[in-house]
Amino acid sequence: MSVEIKLRNLQKIYPDGTAALGDVSLTCPASACTALVGPSGSGKSTILKIVAGLLDSTGGSVSFGDKDVTGLPPEKRNIGMVFQSYALFPNMTVRENVEFGLMVRGVAAKECQRRALQALESVQISALANRRIRQLSGGQQQRVALARAVVFQPDILLLDEPLSALDAKIRQELRAELAQLLHQFKITAIYVTHDQEEAMALGDQVVVMDHGKIMQVGAPLEIYTRPANDFVARFIGIANLFDVDVQLDSQKAQVQMGFGALSIAANEFRARWPAIASGPAKLLCRPQDAKIVEPAQAHTKLKVTDCLFLGDRIRVTGETENGKTLRMEAHNSSQVKAGDILPVAMDLASIHLIPSAI
Repeated sequence: MSVEIKLRNLQKIYPDGTAALGDVSLTCPASACTALVGPSGSGKSTILKIVAGLLDSTGGSVSFGDKDVTGLPPEKRNIGMVFQSYALFPNMTVRENVEFGLMVRGVAAKECQRRALQALESVQISALANRRIRQLSGGQQQRVALARAVVFQPDILLLDEPLSALDAKIRQELRAELAQLLHQFKITAIYVTHDQEEAMALGDQVVVMDHGKIMQVGAPLEIYTRPANDFVARFIGIANLFDVDVQLDSQKAQVQMGFGALSIAANEFRARWPAIASGPAKLLCRPQDAKIVEPAQAHTKLKVTDCLFLGDRIRVTGETENGKTLRMEAHNSSQVKAGDILPVAMDLASIHLIPSAI
């Protein structure tokens, strides 16, 4: 049965004074995947180890449902884990690897075999049950590790960058399969990754971390379209961020961008950005939210400095009229080259404003 995970005022300070976590509070919903993402040293793996019981916290608590597990050893937390290295036993067959966790729990041999084969069936590799680990591809080994982690029906599944050892093509294929399997298992999961695309694809809830603190918690779409601060905006996806000045009155908001101005009705502005008042702010425009338009509709003229072919689209980089860099995307049929001057407008429905003070 899946349970909610609650972290309250969690801290981790090492003997040398290094603060790996600083007063972190987080709720991971039951039967959903929470993806922790951030650069190296952000604290995401520290959280995973504390939840697993592999690392003691300096302060705070960890609860599974209504049960405080802060002082419990790993073997009493009923968790499954999938490691980056998979940690499979090369001297055992696939089935024996999956059975191992059941055997150490004292499950009868026939029941071990039945449940192991059932777990392998759920990850679509039951036909490989009698193979040795060295005979498997990286993707197949990943499936074995997942089957071993869920075979004893844990309350919680912890995944520590399980796809990072795979090549790019296999990683993308398994990402989609893993997302499907996590929803199929309906298990509470914490997924640690440094890959923003992986976090957005697998997380029902995404937690962006930096320097031992949570920068933002939200659904993938919210994190991408409405980042809470500069760090999240730049870390998740590609961001055009501009310093702007907002002048807000009862009728409208004027957003001065240095290379042009945006006018937005005051009621719409307050509904979208209640924390933004008159004064300095930052404007976020994702590359796909800037378009080539007719000159009369343009917010700025963009002098193209570079074009990058990405298959179905072209990423265009250029300079605005006041010398700011702007990246945008165009269809691959667009005849755009370095040196072109393009009339460009931003999609007002897609831009986002961030308070400068954050």
